[in-house]
Amino acid sequence: MRESGERPPLNRAAALALGRTGTATGSGTGWRHACHVLLYAPLPAGHPPPGYAVLMQLRFDGRFGFPGGLVEPGGESLEAGLERELREELGPAAGGLRLSPRHHRGAKAWPAGGSGGGSGSDAGLVTHFYIRRVKLEELVAIERGGPGAPEHGLEVQGLVRVPLGGGLPAFLRHRFAGDAREQLLGALPILGIRPPPTEEPAGDIPPPQPGESPPKTNSRGKGGGK
Repeated sequence: MRESGERPPLNRAAALALGRTGTATGSGTGWRHACHVLLYAPLPAGHPPPGYAVLMQLRFDGRFGFPGGLVEPGGESLEAGLERELREELGPAAGGLRLSPRHHRGAKAWPAGGSGGGSGSDAGLVTHFYIRRVKLEELVAIERGGPGAPEHGLEVQGLVRVPLGGGLPAFLRHRFAGDAREQLLGALPILGIRPPPTEEPAGDIPPPQPGESPPKTNSRGKGGGK
């Protein structure tokens, strides 16, 4: 059941129809847009199931998320902004990756002034989620080249493969940025993987809930769902 005030998922066109920063919307404010992508690669035949490698990253704030960030206001498209962020966060090996609208898997609007106060901006945030299949050698090159990325050691502390087998329930008990945990769980069926029963994380660090508050942005202007 959707929480009161939580907006339903949006497709790409509906999300863009909300407007961009500096563009009037129904509420009289602009919207910032942030794009993040799940990169995955099939593993060689004979590899133990589920047979895929999925890439995430450990962020500057100790949370796990997907590569990406804020799209520049003005004429930059969602996909061009995401490709730029990938070069900054993943390094030269990601320079050849191209994203298109067909990789878009949904968006979510986080209105300003909601629970948690957001980032303090008078504009809301729209988070876009992409899924992109790559060759295993491309994913390995990104992993190896990560330490050479401009944002390595700053925004990005390291790249990780999600343990999709028996270690997945334990991995899901970590802290995640924005709705990255829900994005990961929603993507698993696309890969033919049954999501494990969800549990509350250990201790007093429950994951952010959809509609609870927008993903945080930091002082460098990066989006929070990465």
